[in-house]
Amino acid sequence: MNKKSIYIKLLCIIMINILIFEHYKIVQNRKINGSIMVNSAYASESISNIYISEKDYCEDMKNIVEPYINNKIDTGYIYGDENKKIYYEKYLVENSKANIVISHGYTESLDKYHEIIYYFLKNGYNVFGIEHRGHGRSDTLGLEDNTQIDVRKFSQYVIDLKNFMNEIVMPNSNEKKMFLYSHSMGGAIGAKFLEDYPEYFDGAVLSSPMLGIYTGKMPSFLAELIVKISVALGRGDNYVIGMRGYAPDYKLDRLATSSVNRYNYYHEIIENQETFQCGGACYNWTNESMNAINEIIKYENVSKIEIPVIIFQAGNDTYVNEKGQNKFAKSAKQCELKIIKESKHELYRENDHIQKPYLETVFGFYKNLI
Repeated sequence: MNKKSIYIKLLCIIMINILIFEHYKIVQNRKINGSIMVNSAYASESISNIYISEKDYCEDMKNIVEPYINNKIDTGYIYGDENKKIYYEKYLVENSKANIVISHGYTESLDKYHEIIYYFLKNGYNVFGIEHRGHGRSDTLGLEDNTQIDVRKFSQYVIDLKNFMNEIVMPNSNEKKMFLYSHSMGGAIGAKFLEDYPEYFDGAVLSSPMLGIYTGKMPSFLAELIVKISVALGRGDNYVIGMRGYAPDYKLDRLATSSVNRYNYYHEIIENQETFQCGGACYNWTNESMNAINEIIKYENVSKIEIPVIIFQAGNDTYVNEKGQNKFAKSAKQCELKIIKESKHELYRENDHIQKPYLETVFGFYKNLI
């Protein structure tokens, strides 16, 4: 047996024992902690007078939303970790009541948030956002092709966000309260930021946060083991099995939202803008994300967060799983877990009867903290 085979065998044995131990700890924690209590501590705030419904959605976005936000947008670049160029947007309104920073999800760009940016601005909030490294107009990182999602270290996302806060957001905040709005991968980045730098934000929304990666029928511990072995074998830059570069085709039953109109609006933008075209992730990105998630949801890290947090959990999510969200909510000092049973992953782009109450709860949460 050669050295490489011995190394792989030892790695497998070590990983299996670690995972068995971690599984035992999770079982014990469940026995101790019991179930999550779900409540609605924050009153909703109506957005009916500005709401863009699914009916005539694309037309209203192009004729109402885009002209309004384009009149307020200011764009530019900062330099993140390792001097990577990071694209940002800022939107300032007169007599703003507070500031909102957007941390977007996996494969996304800020153009996907046009609708919610419009609502934030109309409600009197300044809005700031970056496109995370490897996404949108920020520097690409994929090695197999430009659409591949990769990152050298997950902590670089957090470093980039901190640079953005220091260079762009804080100088334009008018010393008013600072709120985080984050989704999916951006939720994991946001959660890690709150743990590492608790002094920046006064409240945070984690919407379908990536605090556990959905692995379908495969047990999560087995998926994690496969990823780690693949990285150890030097395949970290390869696409995760089943993933590929960007392709414009899609299947309705696999969308992250139930709203076809909202999906088609952004899909058209992607097809016409090569910069926004993202494919799947490589093993290294997946490994870095899994490692980061394991750190983020530890009690000793979550308990560092002092500010109010609300986690929105989608009941029909096939992108992230709920276990990490539940554990985070149990460990946080001020955290409400709100489950939207019939929603898919992208709560902020769901159909009207799901999205509108969700957004009104988000605005109620922020209003309560001003």
